[in-house]
Amino acid sequence: MIEPEEFGEYLVYEKLGVGGMASVHRANKADGSGQPVALKRLHPQLAQVDEFVQAFLDEANLAVKLQHDNIARTYDVGLVDETYFIAMELVRGPTLSQIMNHCWTVKREIPIPITVYIVTQLLDALDYAHHLTDDGKPLGIIHRDVTPSNIIVSTAGVAKLIDFGIAKAASSSVRTKTGFIKGKFAYVAPEYIEGKIDSRVDLFAAGILAHELLAHRKLFQVDNDFETLKRVQSLAIERPSKWNPRVPAAVDDVVMTALRRDPEQRWQRASAMREALTKVAKKMPNSMQVAGWIEEAMGPAERSDASAVSIEISLIEDGYTKIAFGMQEVENTRNTHIALILAAVFVVASAVIAYFIVR
Repeated sequence: MIEPEEFGEYLVYEKLGVGGMASVHRANKADGSGQPVALKRLHPQLAQVDEFVQAFLDEANLAVKLQHDNIARTYDVGLVDETYFIAMELVRGPTLSQIMNHCWTVKREIPIPITVYIVTQLLDALDYAHHLTDDGKPLGIIHRDVTPSNIIVSTAGVAKLIDFGIAKAASSSVRTKTGFIKGKFAYVAPEYIEGKIDSRVDLFAAGILAHELLAHRKLFQVDNDFETLKRVQSLAIERPSKWNPRVPAAVDDVVMTALRRDPEQRWQRASAMREALTKVAKKMPNSMQVAGWIEEAMGPAERSDASAVSIEISLIEDGYTKIAFGMQEVENTRNTHIALILAAVFVVASAVIAYFIVR
């Protein structure tokens, strides 16, 4: 048996994920309580770079403020031997991405009540984050990366939103560069591509998730990032019931409202979308029923794998796609310089066309 690493007040075990900025390990408190945590540590070589340290601390300071049942919690932030760390809730269970991929692979339908349950819990988390205040001052939090890999359904049947590492907050001391998209292309809102962002971009992403869960297929995502962006901006969005006739028309309406490209016509608050979805849902399972369905649907091997990687690399800051239009920079192993050039050409061309149309 390998002896755990002693790190301040923690005993550190196996690695759960690693990225260019930080690593995540399973750890336990060494104070006798044995509390399990996900220990995220900034790479030592980055501790000398002020921008990286500040971004890491911004995430930590924001995460500590988030205390909600549907958000993975942050317990501790500190510095041990010149290594910055964040101790987070270790959530056991598969990510929504793992659930979706498994069910689609084995051609198993995700029941509509399970979908409604997960989406309403996500909306609860978003509504809380969007309206969180500090000493009466709105924090202005926008998650910006609401994706299936950032939602874990715990073994207790509770949906947990994770990774506020790229969240935008009014209090953040490190600002996003103009022209950058932080988040996965297939889950960004059209206005975000144009550099406009508020909390409604998270609701568009929630609408995409709901659509994919109900229709059992990806909405915008294709192999090519440029094509994915084009689809986000102009694809004719069909109602989920086109692919799943069991979806009630009223549920279709709620999802399609979330997916309106004009943010003024979209749901304006997560709570409004949640209330609408709850009203039209014929029945809602409880957490025990959800946990039982996950256990039965995923199978022993899948559950074991999911538990081992539930934190996933999505908790690492550079696990998101970052593209700078016109700046010739792509930071994601899945993107290529060709995708960047094509995306830049597409955006510039769109702007030119729009200019002449207005004239």
